[in-house]
Formats: sequence, C-alpha cells, structure tokens
Amino acid sequence: MLNIKEKSYIENFFLALIGYTLFAIHDGFNKELVENYEVFQIVFINSFTALITMLIYINYKSAWTKLKNSNIKIQFIKGLLNFLSIFCFVTSLAYFPLVTIYSIVFTAPLLLTIGANLFLKERVGWRRYMAVIVGFIGVIISLDPFNEPLNKYIFLLFFSPFLVSAGWLIIRKYGQRESIFSFLVYGKIYAVIFSGFFLLDHFIFMSMNDIIINFLAGIMRGIGLILVFKSARYLPSSLFAPAQYVQIIAATIIGYLVFNEIPTINNYFGIFLIVLAGMYIIFREFELSQKTNKKI
Repeated sequence: MLNIKEKSYIENFFLALIGYTLFAIHDGFNKELVENYEVFQIVFINSFTALITMLIYINYKSAWTKLKNSNIKIQFIKGLLNFLSIFCFVTSLAYFPLVTIYSIVFTAPLLLTIGANLFLKERVGWRRYMAVIVGFIGVIISLDPFNEPLNKYIFLLFFSPFLVSAGWLIIRKYGQRESIFSFLVYGKIYAVIFSGFFLLDHFIFMSMNDIIINFLAGIMRGIGLILVFKSARYLPSSLFAPAQYVQIIAATIIGYLVFNEIPTINNYFGIFLIVLAGMYIIFREFELSQKTNKKI
C-alpha cells in the first residue's frame, strides 16, 4: 500500500505531465493561427484568457492576499522579458517545425547555469559545464547546419530561452519573496498590456472558429501553468525535472500528426543530448542543495 506522501507524489507528477502536455497543445494551436494572424493578437487573446483562468483559480483558493505587497519593479521586468520571449517563440512557430523549436527552447536550463555563474556568482563545477557543452552539441546536431540551410529567424528563436533564463536569474536574485500567484497573475497582466499596445496597429479580423481556437489555447495555457506550479510546490526535483520533458514528446507527436512534420535522426539524437544535459544539471543542483541543507 502507498502511504499518503507517495500518493501525493504520484498525483502531482501526473498533474505536471498534464500541465506540460497542455503547453504543447497550446503551442500547436498557436502554430495553426500564426500563419494567418498577427503575433500580437494571438498573444493578447492567449494571455487574456489565461489570466481569466488564473483569476478564477485564485478566487477559488481565496488567495487574493498573496497578490499584495508584490515588488512592482520586479514584476514589470519579469513581465517584459516574458512577453518578449513569448513574441520570439510564437513568431518562430511560423518558420520551424515544433521539434526544432523545442530543441532550442529547452536550452533554457543550460543558459540559466551559465548565467548563474557569471551574474549571480554561483559556483558551477566542471561537471555542469560539461553538461552545458553536451547540450549545445545536441542543438547543433538537431539543427544540422552543415547539411541544412539555417533560416534567418533561427536567431530570433534563440532569444526565447535567453530571455526566459534572464527572467529566472532576476527572480533568483531579487524575487525570492514574491509569491507564485504574483508571478502567475502579473506575468499575464503585463503580457495583455504589452500585446494590447501593439495590437492597435496589428489586427486582422478572425473567423469564429479561429477565435475559439485562440481562446482554448489561452485556457489550456492557464490551466497548464496552474498545474505545473502546483506540482512544483510538492514534488522533489528528482520527480519534477523529468516531467517537463514530456512537452517535447507531446510536441513531436502533434507536429507529426497535425503538421506532417517528420523528425530526422539528427532531431532525435540532438534532443536526447539536450534532455540528458538538462536533467543532469537539475539533478546536480538538487544534490548540491541537499548537501548544503544538511550542513546547515
């Protein structure tokens, strides 16, 4: 028989799997839309409906007080970086297969490791730097630049994980006291504001079917964020870290079934190295934090 703690781990692990799968479905919907509509209006509707979903959840949890006393400057900077990252990501959906996009986006843990060492002066040993190198070798293998011409938008796509990593570095340095609810809500509020500003000059009338798709994508994003943040609070890193990589599997399946995107051997092997490197870094940081806690 499983004890209460083990049941909680299993439950939250599956919630994380569902959350990350919803992210992949959300990205598939956006890829369908970005061929015909402006990125700003897609992001605006996504962010607005995700925000409504989160506010309903916060009201259900009676967690309004946790939004008070937030550092507006931190939330603004994090919100701006998040919006720019989303813009780069959604724009790239029109030019690359999902498997290629995810092979680059999931370099965020690698970039975060480098940034923590350079800007936060966190000690990063040679093992983690070797993992970073392996991860970026995986990116090169997946992109196969020696045999396939690189689309110029590849540089825009690389900005997405870079901006995500910058946002998390800011949280590590200045935002430790901010609540999860604050980051959930303010991030979407600023995404609505920023995309709404540009939407004034970039709007194309949408069909009812596409409006529904856009709304559903936002709801899925909101529910996914709630599930992922909830599971992250209760799962140890050793269980939470592997769950996020189901997003790559789900996106690859969606790309194949919906967009007829057939991954190459290079894609499979490159992503394998990226996932391997990312998981090693996460597990290594967890191991070191456990040792530090024992000393304390």
